Amino acid sequence: MRPINLLPAFLLAGGYSTSAVTPEARLEEKHFALLETYCLDCHDGDTQKGKVDLEALPFHITTIGQAELWQKVLNAMNSGEMPPHDKKQPENSAKADFLDDLANTQVIAREALSDTGGKITMRRLNRREYQNTIGYLTGVTLDASSLPSDGGGGTFDTVGASQFISSDQFEQYLKLGRTAIDEWFERRAAAGYKPKVFRVEPENTVNVQSRKNMETQEETYGRYLLWKAGVDKAAKLPENAGVLAQIQKKYKLKELTDNVRLYQNANLLSRVPDAKEFGFRDANQASFSYQGGYNRTYAYMKHYLELPHSDRGTYLKLVWAIQRIDVLPKPMDVPPGTYKIRIRAGTVEGSDPSRQFIEIGHPQRVNQVPAGFSSLPIASLQVTGTVDNTEVIETTVEIGAETPREFGIQERQPKDKKSLRDAYNRYKRENGYGTPPAIWVDWIELEGPLAASSGGDDNSDWWVSAESVPDESARARLIFQNFATNAFRDAQPGSDFLDRLVAIFKARREAGDAFNVAVRTPLSVILASPGFLYLSEPGDEKERRTLTDRELAVRLAYFLWSAPPDQELLSLAKKGELHKPAVLRQQTGRLLADSRSDEFVSGFVHQWLDMERLDFFQFDVQLHREFDESTRSASRQEVYQSFTHLLRDAKGGRLGKFLKADYVFINGLLANYYGIDGVTGDQFRKVVVPAGSPRGGLLGMAAIHAMGSDGVNSSPVERGAWIMRYLLNTPPPPAPANVPQLSRLADKPITARERLLAHQEEAQCASCHRKIDPIGFGLENFDAASKWRTTEHHLTKSRNGKNWTKGKSWEIDASGGIFNGPKFDGYFGLRDLVAAREEDFAQGFTEHLIGYALGRPFGFADSKLANHIVAGAKAKDFAVSEFIHTLVQSEPFRRK
Repeated sequence: MRPINLLPAFLLAGGYSTSAVTPEARLEEKHFALLETYCLDCHDGDTQKGKVDLEALPFHITTIGQAELWQKVLNAMNSGEMPPHDKKQPENSAKADFLDDLANTQVIAREALSDTGGKITMRRLNRREYQNTIGYLTGVTLDASSLPSDGGGGTFDTVGASQFISSDQFEQYLKLGRTAIDEWFERRAAAGYKPKVFRVEPENTVNVQSRKNMETQEETYGRYLLWKAGVDKAAKLPENAGVLAQIQKKYKLKELTDNVRLYQNANLLSRVPDAKEFGFRDANQASFSYQGGYNRTYAYMKHYLELPHSDRGTYLKLVWAIQRIDVLPKPMDVPPGTYKIRIRAGTVEGSDPSRQFIEIGHPQRVNQVPAGFSSLPIASLQVTGTVDNTEVIETTVEIGAETPREFGIQERQPKDKKSLRDAYNRYKRENGYGTPPAIWVDWIELEGPLAASSGGDDNSDWWVSAESVPDESARARLIFQNFATNAFRDAQPGSDFLDRLVAIFKARREAGDAFNVAVRTPLSVILASPGFLYLSEPGDEKERRTLTDRELAVRLAYFLWSAPPDQELLSLAKKGELHKPAVLRQQTGRLLADSRSDEFVSGFVHQWLDMERLDFFQFDVQLHREFDESTRSASRQEVYQSFTHLLRDAKGGRLGKFLKADYVFINGLLANYYGIDGVTGDQFRKVVVPAGSPRGGLLGMAAIHAMGSDGVNSSPVERGAWIMRYLLNTPPPPAPANVPQLSRLADKPITARERLLAHQEEAQCASCHRKIDPIGFGLENFDAASKWRTTEHHLTKSRNGKNWTKGKSWEIDASGGIFNGPKFDGYFGLRDLVAAREEDFAQGFTEHLIGYALGRPFGFADSKLANHIVAGAKAKDFAVSEFIHTLVQSEPFRRK
């Protein structure tokens, strides 16, 4: 259990205050005997070898200096440096116990010494908040990736103390602000545009190109055959026998008849025809025109073009840069706004269900040849119709000032093109042409800009209300005042600030800019000013005070929406009613019910559960073909959607349902991935799983298993540590530095369990692994990409590093247990044990929620607040929304 649960019972009862007893970072005195026996000969007060005096080092850690010295002790013993190898060594069990206690003591010391005592550092908008706030003001979606990074050191991106900014970065804010303002004017100008439809009929584009390619290949193949005949004739000449023998020896060939190596080296032969006379650059190009062109793709394209319905559509292809269908309007015809992409398509009977998905993205070309997308797919859509009974599928896309105006579609596929080539070659050996089709497309169209998206969002009143002012300077000043008031979240800009903005406007007018252009730089300045970038709650830093209603509205909105307060919140704040408990509770419920609270879910849950790990690895395509970017994205959404359901459940969604449930939130793609029938389409929905299913709850989700892997193999260590840290609220100490690796076992055909048990031969490893690994073993029935398995294989890479070979296999043993606690006999037993620890899960959840909401790391001073929140939620059956209501009503949330 965490140290917080060791507080005396009287401190856990009743209400809370902002003060709390700080647990002591104290190492048990019993360990002095180990130091005395194995360390003090060299590190006592007299000897102080390496200037280290352990004799005077207190077991009660109260200063950073003491903590740093104890950390050196921990590192030295973990790495095996101390005691030296030529000295007497402690017993493994005693050393493991000492390292375990010291590591845990260091965790307490770090928290105690970094506790802010409830102080909240003024913070700026993080990337998510900046992007959402710009969108709220202008209706523009900016790419905020160039802004300063947020968070760090394990903190949330809402923590002010971990946010940094330099003077150079203000220039970036100014640039981004100008981009948003320019686009706002573009959208406003497009408000009267009639939406255009750009339709592509693939039989007039892709199929035409395929026929041209076939005709070119046929003509090239004819020239190749003429040249090849000349090479074959020259190869029979006695004078070339020696050269033929050299080629045969060099490439270790049994014979050279019709061998590609002969034609690639034809220029070595005497009296061979010149490839240039047949239209080729050299012999190698002539040979490749057959091997890499005609022989590889002619039969493939011919087969597809001869399939039924190719006269009025096309079948998506998977290889050789001919798989995409593009919509390529002129950029001037596609102003910023919201657009619809529609596709009429159907699946081929008998095709693999995992291939019945279309990806949409921005086309990329390499040397004028189509080559996939320039970035990750924008969307992945399931095709639910058939070739004979097609359906129209669609999605919405945003086009901004800097967004590519071209779109393409292709069959869902991995980034690794080698796997596609391997599949093509395998199919060709079977059917003579290559990968069979899975999706037929009738047409694709882009429509927009849609009327609802034009002219910015409802906050454009900052401009409209000033349009009737006749004097230019007065009109500009009113525009700046309106916009700044919105940007500063209902705080009025100062007169001096407005004077400087008007001066910039006048200078631009004098330089020849039109009115609508001259106002843009001052508006950009507003978006780069401290009043906009910082969530300021001014006051005497030495004195804590209650937030004003406006400040409370801002804090509440950025907590639950990662965006500014809307007019209803601000109106209540102006009336001085927001702080009233009943009103505040009603507004909190309203914000949670609004779709904008999706920003809270994705922002908080992503960081709370360390879901950044989901993007750490590219999954090996040979082993985990279906875990592509579309599956990765869907698995992330499953976590968010499951939490959102609990958050907005009118009956009070219980937090424990996040640990174990008889349902899942999935779409058609994940249903196919999990093997759950009867679910199609791209919308996530609640689906009841069959009895005995391993799905339902966090431990059954693909994202969790993927984070506990390296893209090739599952990792019981990562999975076990994750469960301890986030579900059981008993985080293991950070991994020590310089722990010896078990390289001798790297290629041994042994189970993961056997490999990890070997770690416990080393005391510095055993102190952590004896707690972590037995929990991680419970998830071993899920492979690295979350597919259920009962057998594990030993994998080895080929010498060229391109292929995997499955060697020895064995039945998976998923039994394990909690350290010094109950055991389980497999995954379902582990899930039940974790689900039974709902209160521990609630405690950890609450501590993270406090840190996220208050913008500072959770500290010991927050212990009573955490206990108060957990107690309040427990009284409501641990309803997720109750945790938030209790926090918002608390004194720390409503105070500076």
